[in-house]
Parts: sequence; structure tokens; C-alpha cells
Amino acid sequence: MRSFLSERQSKLSALLQTFYYIAINGSFSKASKELCQSRSTLTNHVYELESLYSVRLINRTTRSFSLSQEGEILLEQCKKLDLIISDSHELLSNFSENNTGNLRIKIPSVLDNKSFHSLLSKYKKKHSKVVLDVIVDNNLGDLVDEKIDVALHLGDLKDSSYICRGVITFGTYVVASPDFWRKHTKPTHPNKLVEFPCINYRHCKTGNHWSFAENGNKFLVDIGLSHICDSDEMLISFVLDGSGLTTLLDFSCNKLIEEGRLVTCLEQWTHEIQLNAITLRRENTPARVRNFLDSLIELSPSLYS
Repeated sequence: MRSFLSERQSKLSALLQTFYYIAINGSFSKASKELCQSRSTLTNHVYELESLYSVRLINRTTRSFSLSQEGEILLEQCKKLDLIISDSHELLSNFSENNTGNLRIKIPSVLDNKSFHSLLSKYKKKHSKVVLDVIVDNNLGDLVDEKIDVALHLGDLKDSSYICRGVITFGTYVVASPDFWRKHTKPTHPNKLVEFPCINYRHCKTGNHWSFAENGNKFLVDIGLSHICDSDEMLISFVLDGSGLTTLLDFSCNKLIEEGRLVTCLEQWTHEIQLNAITLRRENTPARVRNFLDSLIELSPSLYS
């Protein structure tokens, strides 16, 4: 009896693995490449799994593919199983405490600049056996689905299912060029910004509203119609050419302010924002993840150099 159950469980594990990779890839062909198995083999596996439990898991024709309601529910269970297997692998790998392997990190586009590139270069020199896989994405997303080891996130985190570790706190500035200020009087309050041409960051979490603080209380101000950019570099270029005002993190504009190429305003209403490192809740965090987090905190002041 035990032998029968063991064989059935082993077979079920293989069938569930096939279903999981087909479901997350949304394609038999892609799953076939990832698993190095023929498409017909995967098709037979799904058919066997469906027949074994008399349930339809995948709705498929020659042109379309979708999970059934039962398939969606099973996928969520398979995700948990995949995480358990992944954690088991990490546990075994960490017995030797080797600081090696792939490290997949996600960063917001505001950190896709020379200062942060330099920080990563310093980390790579110190941990040469770790292979970095860096994704630039402003959406935190699902760390489990995307197999993210560390995600860097600006500001508060709503999802408490992750572990959040503070890395560094940035100041913020509202800036414009000297030429712009020669043509305009500085606003006396943030609510006056709607009267000025502004340049906004496309991925601003508060949309067309900028965040300020007074007596410790944060509030949002509508900036009205504005230019929109995808990167800090473009924001800075537009501001330097006198197109309007923008808001920047201090490490990206301190030098320009010191050189007199940018001039601040509304200093008494701007506030700090924290950069956080987000990781999955795990009892056994891989050594390379722990070391990367420690290195981030150690090296983060270099963003200002």
C-alpha cells in the first residue's frame, strides 16, 4: 500500500510540475522549452492529470489557451509548492554558507543611474561569485511569481506579507533652473504649483499630485497639466533647459544645486522618503541575499559621492 502511494505521489508531482510550467508560461510551447520535453509529452501529462481527477484544468483550442476555474485554484496551490521546493533547495544550498549563485533584484527606474550603477559595481567586485540579474520596473509585482530575491521600493509598503528593511532615507527637492526663476517668482505655497509649468515623473505614485508635509502631516497638491518623463535624466534635462519645475531626490541633484545650475523652492514643505529593500518571508534566507542587503546599507552613502 505504501509503495503504491509513493509511486502515485511521485507521478502526481511530475504531472503537477508540468501543469505549473504550462500555466505560468501560458503556453505549451514555452513550457516545453523550459522543461526540455516535447509538447506532446506535456499534452499527455495534462490529459492524464485531468483524467485522474475527472476535472478540466485548461481550456485549449488550436488558437486559444486559458485556465478553467479549477485550473486557477490549482495554480495557486502549485505556486505554494514551488516556493516550498525553492526554499528547500535554498536551505540545502545554504548549509555550506557559500555566497554564490544568481541574485535577482528589481529596482525602480529612479535608481537606474550612474550613482546606483557604481554601487552595484562595488558590490560585484566584493562578491565576484554572485551573478546579478537586475530588472528595472516601477511595479513591485509578485516576488514569488517573478522569482525576485530583493526588490527596492521607495516609500511605505502596503503588502505586509513581505519583509521590509530600510536602506537609506533620501531628501526631496522642488527645483528649477536660474533662467526659469529670472522669469518667474517662486511659489509661496505648494498649492501655487498649479500656476506654474511642471515636469512630472510618469511613474509618480501619486499621479498628477505632488506630496508635501506641514507639521509632520503629508498632503497632496495638484500640479495641473504637466510635461511627463520616464526617467530622472530626462526630468533634469527639461528642468535645466528652463521648461519648468520638477521634484527630485537629493542624491540625483545635489551637485547641480551646489553648482548653481538648479535652484530650490518650497524647502519648508518638502519631506524625506525612505528606500526599502523588500524580500520574501523565509526562515532560511540565502547567504547571497543577506550579504547583498548588508552591502546595500553599507554602500548606500556612496550614492552621494
